Amino acid sequence: MAGNRVDATAEGDDPVTVGGAAESDPGGEAILDTAIWLLADGGLSAFTIDRLASTARVSKTSIYRRWPDKKAVFRAVLSRWGHRAEVVDVGDFATELDQWYADRRDTYNRDGFREVATSLLELSVHDPEIGRAMDADRRSGWTAMRQILRRALDRGEITGVDDVDHLEQFFLGPIYCRAVLEGQELDDATIANFRRLSLAAVGYQKAPRA
Repeated sequence: MAGNRVDATAEGDDPVTVGGAAESDPGGEAILDTAIWLLADGGLSAFTIDRLASTARVSKTSIYRRWPDKKAVFRAVLSRWGHRAEVVDVGDFATELDQWYADRRDTYNRDGFREVATSLLELSVHDPEIGRAMDADRRSGWTAMRQILRRALDRGEITGVDDVDHLEQFFLGPIYCRAVLEGQELDDATIANFRRLSLAAVGYQKAPRA
């Protein structure tokens, strides 16, 4: 079971504008946190608006004021659940890669991450609209890696390959496969091995100081 359920009643049950939970709607954020908890705890098949309302201790009307249907709830969950890696430009690909690996390790090892990811992935297969939203969210979340790669290419630290799309997939694939598809932890030893193999594969050469 993933974490502690969030009680949405702690923040009130006031009407808000339909379309998603903004920062000024803590009650809506609490409902979304409960939705994430439900997906992590029971998966997609056990998720219903009735159960969400009961677990969050709010009325279904309160949910529908914010999101017109379950699909809208899932889209809001997608936006709240994922986040973009934060990596500081330090002028060295290997150091920036370490930052990115640390962020992804913390994110992918988060309690319930795999369960929520697979639930949303299952949903995206059967619902093209959710699939497009998930793809857009994934692209947004992966922007940090593209920026790291472009900087490394500009500095001449990566040799032999200059296709950012292929490079991005090369770095993202192994950790996503291990954490989400195989359900294994991203421990320090695994990250160190991925890092070593990746740097060797792209021909990393530390850029000379200006």
